[in-house]
This record gives sequence, C-alpha cells and structure tokens, in this order.
Amino acid sequence: MALLYLAITLPIGSHEASIYYSGSGILYTLTHLFDGYLLNGLNFRLPFLLFGFLNIFLFYKMSRHYFDNISESYLATVIFALLPGIITSIILVNIAVIVISLVLFFLIFYEKKLYLGQALSIVMLLIVHDASVIFFISLTLFSAVKRDRLLFGISLTFTVISLLFFNGLEIGGRPSGKFIELFGLYMALFSPLVFLYFFYSLYRIWLRESKDILWYISFTAFVLSILLSLRQRVDMTDFAPYVIVAVVLMLLTYYRTLYVRLPQFQKFYRVGFYLVFSSLIFSAMVILFHQLFFYLIDDKSKHFAYKFYEPYWQVLELKEIGQNCYTVKNQKVQYQLKYYGIEKCEELDVPKIHR
Repeated sequence: MALLYLAITLPIGSHEASIYYSGSGILYTLTHLFDGYLLNGLNFRLPFLLFGFLNIFLFYKMSRHYFDNISESYLATVIFALLPGIITSIILVNIAVIVISLVLFFLIFYEKKLYLGQALSIVMLLIVHDASVIFFISLTLFSAVKRDRLLFGISLTFTVISLLFFNGLEIGGRPSGKFIELFGLYMALFSPLVFLYFFYSLYRIWLRESKDILWYISFTAFVLSILLSLRQRVDMTDFAPYVIVAVVLMLLTYYRTLYVRLPQFQKFYRVGFYLVFSSLIFSAMVILFHQLFFYLIDDKSKHFAYKFYEPYWQVLELKEIGQNCYTVKNQKVQYQLKYYGIEKCEELDVPKIHR
C-alpha cells in the first residue's frame, strides 16, 4: 500500500519524463501501456509497480532453495523488499526492475532444471538489457569452474553476441577514481550497514564456502563495477540487478555463523542482526515518508527528492497566475512541465525564462 501511494503521489521525474516523451524501446512502450486510463503517477508507473511485486514473489520462490525453514525465506523476502534499491526500482520508471525479474526467473528455472525456461530468460535478457554481457560473463565463469560444457558453450556464445551487437556497457575515458562514489551508491542501494554485511558475506563465501551460481552472478557484477569505477562513473542500473538478487546469501551466511555456536554465545550475533535490520527499516522509512522531511528542513533544495517536486510546484504556481507556458534550458525538466500541461513558450508568448 505504501508503494502504491508513493507511485501515485510522487511527481514525474526528469528521467521518467524524458522516457515518456522521447524514449524508445521497452521502457517507452511500458510507460504508455496504460496511457489515458489511470491518473497521476500510475498512468506511467503501473507496469513497473507490477514487475516490482512480481520480483518480491519470485525472490521468495528462489529463496526456498536456500532455506529449509519457511520463516527464514519469509525473513529474506522482507529484507529484499525493504532494500532502498528495490523500493525505488518499484516506484520509478527503470529497466532494472525488469532485469531483476528475468534474473530471478533464470535462477528458479536453473534450480528446477527447466532448460526451456533458462533459454527464454537468457534470450530476453539479451534483448531487454544493453549491459546483459555482465550476466553472460558471470555464467561463463561459473560454467567453466563447474565444468558444465553445455552452459559454458551457451553463455560464451551469448557473451560474444552481446559484445558485438547488444553491448550498451560504456567503457572508456581516463582513470578518474570513482571508487568512493561507487561505494556510496551501493550503500544507498542496500543501506549502509546492510551493504557492509553484504560485502563481508561475498568475501567470506569467496574464501571459505562453496560458491553457487547466484554467488558468481553477484560477485562478478560487483567486481566488474569496481574495476570500471577506477576509470569512469558507473551506471548502477547496469550492475545493481545482478548484485541485489544475492541478498539471500547474506542471510544464509548469518545463519551459518549463528547456528554453529551454542545458544549462550549467540547473543552478540543476534544483537548485530537487530542493529543491521533496524538500520534497513530506517532507510526504507526515509524513502516511504520522504515527503515529511520537506517540513523539517528550511532549504528544500537539499532534499534528495527535490528534483521531482520542484517542476511540479512550479506548475502549480504558473497555473495560479494563469500562465500556460514556461521555458527552461534543461530539456528533461521541460518534459516534466509538459506532463502537467505547461508547454514551452513560443517567441510571441512571454519572455523566455532560463534556469
């Protein structure tokens, strides 16, 4: 209900407006799927909201492979649903929410040995995601280590095809040291304490434990993003879908650490869990109730969602004074205004106002 409320009340963002008016491909199609049938944000966000709810269900189904106790799967799913990156992927127009669905479908089909489903998931990922080469590289590494000749041949073939014809992963520029910025983005994606434990879990599995296909997908995407961050700014939508699905490994690591100890020595680990989980809830609440923070800060431009609301507030002010046009330099902001009925001014209308 909270996600539905956010999708309805959050004004259209500049990136969303740009896709809505000048985009192409699957995102443009989905934003116009219910065009004219719904009001406010649901008009263009409903398909992504539905994909988000599907992802929560798929994650639960995938987690059943890792936990014998159903309550542990429920907890893993709750953690997944509360991640800031998952919340924002559900309520905003983005390709990541679709990629997460396809990755989860593939993992479920892989565990059930449904080869047709795996093939369909791989082909859809190739078509839908320009940076799917990340996924295919991880499958190639996994199949090479496990000596799965069939999967190795398929994943290597799709890696080559993706690099030659579908590669949208930009690599270039001079070394610029975006490493710290990348870690900041990951902390925003997971919430700080959750990301630190997630990072520890990937590292611990690398050193001590058996590595399955989910670990290879997540770890490969994570390492590639770090390597690229040493040279350029990394687009999180390219890597996040492959990293974030592995939060189940984090909880699996926690339970393995907890259950090997006698009950009297488990208190420290349980307290640590409550601390990390509380920080996750706090991060989720900040997003869900972000509108309240506008009343708590004097300079509203410092609010993290200000760029969503500023054009909408301008529209309300312009309509109050009966003005139906406004011109800005940023074309994406112009699209935001256009969505609410404010067109770009013509030469004979009113003086242009540049921002």
